[in-house]
Amino acid sequence: MSKQEEREEKEQPLEEQADISQEQEEKLEEGKEQAETKEEEKKEPTLEELLAEETDKLLRLRADFDNYRKRMARETDEIRERSKIIVVSDFLPVYDFFCMAMDHAAHTDDINALKQGMQMIMNEFSRAFDDLGVKEIEAVGKAFDPKLHDAVKSEASEEVPEGIVISQWKAGYKLGDRLIRPSSVVVSSGPAKEEEKKGEDQKG
Repeated sequence: MSKQEEREEKEQPLEEQADISQEQEEKLEEGKEQAETKEEEKKEPTLEELLAEETDKLLRLRADFDNYRKRMARETDEIRERSKIIVVSDFLPVYDFFCMAMDHAAHTDDINALKQGMQMIMNEFSRAFDDLGVKEIEAVGKAFDPKLHDAVKSEASEEVPEGIVISQWKAGYKLGDRLIRPSSVVVSSGPAKEEEKKGEDQKG
């Protein structure tokens, strides 16, 4: 700046110099605000970016769930196969005894020997059931229970009270507290009524 310009600047009124300074400060402040606004705009994600981010999260979650479902299906299949092996292994000795009994029956007429062979098979069945935790339901002489018994027939009885199981056609079984199969039973209907007795007498 020349000496002439310096003198002219000094000669400017103080108010004009103050206005220029204030104007420069306002421009600087405005520039800062614009810079901050641009910085905020850069930081805040757009709607498209947010949507893309949520879509990516959803796809990852779906992939994780599919992997979990496949893993659980594989583990369930493995457990089922292992359970089959355990059950078959427990009953193989029963089958062995049955094969021996059949082979022996083909070469002998000894009824007692056949009975002993059948008893051995029954013993092996009982052992296999015990190993698996399977228990036979005691039905005969017990009060009829629809949760454990399947009544296939009712019979009049002078000795057995009404509602008590007289006999069993098929045994029922439980595994722990879970019912495998109900017992098929015949239930007493109590003493025969006079009309029923007359009908039986007429048949006789």
